[in-house]
Amino acid sequence: MKKFIKMCIMIFCTFALTTGVITCGGKNSKALGENNKTLQAQKSTPTSSLMRIISSHTAKVFDAIMIGDFNAVARESNEVTKASKVIMRMFFPDNGKVDDWFKGTSKDPNDPKAFKAMKEEFEKYSKAVIDAADKITEASGNKNIVEAYEGFDAMVRNACFACHKISRLNWPKNGGG
Repeated sequence: MKKFIKMCIMIFCTFALTTGVITCGGKNSKALGENNKTLQAQKSTPTSSLMRIISSHTAKVFDAIMIGDFNAVARESNEVTKASKVIMRMFFPDNGKVDDWFKGTSKDPNDPKAFKAMKEEFEKYSKAVIDAADKITEASGNKNIVEAYEGFDAMVRNACFACHKISRLNWPKNGGG
């Protein structure tokens, strides 16, 4: 008899849950991840792929800092440095032909002055990322997690965000959406 009662309760709960999902599920499509628009979609290009690689390693640096894994902090910040050294060759190739990313800056890729100015800006920010990543690696080697975090924070603010602010048309100008 107890098994029968438990079975009836389980069937009733399953029925009630299923009815609730069917009834309310369509009304809460936002919570279920439907009808979401992508905030910043772009087609995949070599330059955007490189930026995603840097972003991935930057996120891993932050994760490693948060758990105090000095080896991972050093390893991932070294990867950020390596990828950042490739940026200039990818974004500004020797043949002078830039990728589609340049169109998103509102500057004319065929204007030598605009090209030179953008290249100089990128060099400045690329060097800032490399220098900051090297400092993060050094702080990690010294087992100083606070210094590693401060270097990480400065890199994101003073290099990544600053560069995106000047080079992306759709980057929030006032820090908001």
